[in-house]
Amino acid sequence: MWYYISRGNSFIKEVSLINKEFKNLNLNSSFLFAAVFENPENCKIMLELLLGKNIDKITVKSESPMLISSDIKCIRLDVHAIDTYNVNYDIEAQNYESKDLPRRSRYYQAEMDIASLKPGETYDKLGDSYIIFICTFDPFGRGLCKYTYEEICREDGYALADGAKRIFFNTSGNDLKNISDETIQFLKYFENTTDEYVSSIDSALIHKLHKKVSELKQSRELEAGYMKFEELINRTMEKGRAEGLMSAKKYILEILERLGSVPEDVIRLVMEENNSEILDRWFRFSIESKTIKEFLNKFNDSEI
Repeated sequence: MWYYISRGNSFIKEVSLINKEFKNLNLNSSFLFAAVFENPENCKIMLELLLGKNIDKITVKSESPMLISSDIKCIRLDVHAIDTYNVNYDIEAQNYESKDLPRRSRYYQAEMDIASLKPGETYDKLGDSYIIFICTFDPFGRGLCKYTYEEICREDGYALADGAKRIFFNTSGNDLKNISDETIQFLKYFENTTDEYVSSIDSALIHKLHKKVSELKQSRELEAGYMKFEELINRTMEKGRAEGLMSAKKYILEILERLGSVPEDVIRLVMEENNSEILDRWFRFSIESKTIKEFLNKFNDSEI
């Protein structure tokens, strides 16, 4: 099972997303998202609901977990799947506004392409790909429920046809013209994963998915894992408050050291910073990042 630290506007808010009863979690919860969509059938349903087309049999690839402590593991909140036609999908739930989403999608695209092409293979073996963000806010502020980006020629508008798409869904969108009713229902379900909501809609796919979600919510083992996860996070927070700013700095540097060699100037900046809100933000960046370079990009963007 994937155990995950949720994302939010600060570390405090991240933890507040976790402090809910297991039975009341929605799909935008990191823990429930990971538990539900590590199952290939559930992931297939989600993709069909989002993309509005039939998806062939898929395989879900687990990310390698990054160890934060001896008690708890953390991975990015994303699902990486591949179908029988070698189409790659990376789906991530995004619960806080971030101006780095476009560049992050570019990074994920490059990362996916490198992983999908074996050494010695020609570029025509590179499969099509979808980078998908499900946002609980409007990532571009234009009111759309769905923003789809593909490479085109600026001079004449012709598509590059490189097989890559980046799609940003907005659960709070109000432009309903270019998106199916069923996709809209799923976006609402994403933040309202309840029997009451499902009983009010007619999507057979969502009803099927909700049955699976409800079964998972009945799992004593999964609920126990969630409670342990919540307890460990809360204990970490309490310990951090008790030990003060030095503890927060220590946690940031320990996580960064697991990603690679930490530059001396970064160590100095962390050790000299005494603003708890800034340290909370850096802590979140360190959790989200897969490399030191990605952390530095987030750090530099936040300082602009």
